[in-house]
Amino acid sequence: MEVVEKARLVLQKIYTISKKKEQPRLFIQNLPCESAKFKPGEQLFVHVDKGNKEITIQNKNFSHDSFMVHVSSRKNKTNGEERPLIDTARDCYTSIIAIEDKVELRVYVYDDYSKIVVSPLNYDIRKTETIYTPRDQRFKLLSLAAGAGIGTSHFVDTGAFSSMQEIEVETDSAENLKYNFPNSLVTQADIRDCNLVVKSDVALVTLPCNNHTSLGDRNQDMFDNISSAAAKILVASEPEIIFFENVPGYYKSRAYTDLQDLLKPNYPYWIGPIHLESHDFGSIAKRDRGYAVAFSSQEAMYNFKIPTPPEKIKRKKLKDYLDPTSTFFEWKSLEAWNESFNSKVEKNNSWANRSTSLTFLDGDANLMQCIPKRYRSHSASNSYVLNNDKKSWRFLTVSELRKIFLIPDWFEFVTSTPIWRVYEQIGQSACGRVFRIFANEIARVLMKSILTPNRTKGVPEQVLTMDQSGQLSLM
Repeated sequence: MEVVEKARLVLQKIYTISKKKEQPRLFIQNLPCESAKFKPGEQLFVHVDKGNKEITIQNKNFSHDSFMVHVSSRKNKTNGEERPLIDTARDCYTSIIAIEDKVELRVYVYDDYSKIVVSPLNYDIRKTETIYTPRDQRFKLLSLAAGAGIGTSHFVDTGAFSSMQEIEVETDSAENLKYNFPNSLVTQADIRDCNLVVKSDVALVTLPCNNHTSLGDRNQDMFDNISSAAAKILVASEPEIIFFENVPGYYKSRAYTDLQDLLKPNYPYWIGPIHLESHDFGSIAKRDRGYAVAFSSQEAMYNFKIPTPPEKIKRKKLKDYLDPTSTFFEWKSLEAWNESFNSKVEKNNSWANRSTSLTFLDGDANLMQCIPKRYRSHSASNSYVLNNDKKSWRFLTVSELRKIFLIPDWFEFVTSTPIWRVYEQIGQSACGRVFRIFANEIARVLMKSILTPNRTKGVPEQVLTMDQSGQLSLM
């Protein structure tokens, strides 16, 4: 088999073509180039295939018509490294792509050979291309709206799961996914454009929650419902179990009930929503979240044990998570913070009713507020470390938050990501304690299904749901 045929798909990206001097512009930025292992200054070869409607850029010469381009670079402002990119525009591209049209970019790699293939987006609402990756015999995991990959890492860290595909729209999060899960297919795209899905055993679904909390406009996705696209992806991937994590308000929304309704023909058995607080499971930080699990078989639902908090648990104190005192910290004035807070209270706005009992904590504290996406802001709703002199405070460091969230030691944030964005990615992630409980329970149910053949699968006469207390009812 030729090297070209052995190349494995490692990245998919869907984006809109821009223009350069009125010509279609292939502006291929850092993530695809780094996934293809292209280096700044490297010579590449380009072939325009009008018959197959493809533009191929690779690091080995073609045996037929081609031309050369060179890899450019741009310095990253965070770490100062030169990162590769390709910027090329030609008239010959017009036979394949058009300005303002969406295209699909795929990166293939095998040993020292790599290529990028660009083609018009071929999206069919009725069909989804699926691929099977048999290289790992662990349970195959698909992560939909994967974020930076912290939730995925909790599943992988159990040792029972292998990440097969992560679908995420944010570029910096996709870069983090590719770095931590190099053997997985990362799809950077709006899920409404996703047309290629890997077969999986389990799907982890963490759809955007900003429209279901007080931090958003609470429109419950009425104007931007992605349920149909999510259902299309999940049904094509054919997982046996689908695991949902989101804010409690999501499960009361039209977006969730629509998605549930679309999935019921293939997943007629449901548990949830299960309302859990991470502090009840030993975390020092609050994290009030809802969880739901959908099953393709009745046996799997009956075998699933709903997580419940331990009756007695020994909680660590804040000082158990803090970095060594020899670490350099940026301390801020407590007096200045209080002056700012009191000035807002005097205006009788929303700050007037906010408690600060959990805002500034000493090392003996064993309860802190939820770490949000906007943790780096100055807010009474956040928890900060209080200095021993009681006169200054600081933010928790990334390493301290990693310990609180139980983020695996092997999981890293790419050095090109600004520190403020790392805080956001952690704030948007999941409590490792609760996630690991669900991951281990899902793995147990799947293992039992392997050891217990002849399962019931398909559409039953009645669609069943089980609530948090274990009560069954018709959906």
